[in-house]
Amino acid sequence: ENWQEDKEIVAEVQKLGKSMWTEKPKRKTPRKIAIWHGDRILVTGTAEQLSEITGLSKNIIWDRARSLWIDSKGRQFRYMEEK
Repeated sequence: ENWQEDKEIVAEVQKLGKSMWTEKPKRKTPRKIAIWHGDRILVTGTAEQLSEITGLSKNIIWDRARSLWIDSKGRQFRYMEEK
């Protein structure tokens, strides 16, 4: 049975595929990130704001927040809890 030759089935498959693949999470506001040192928060802000303060690129800040990595200065970047 070759379903690809049946126009109705092809249309249904394309419709299902389109609805599956177009659902992308859209983040309208940038996530807040906090820089921790031990158990204290040093500063909070978006990756762009923290980039200006720390001199690190936004991509490095996002990577560190995602991995919870502690740098040589003892800073840990974490995403803030969203309410």
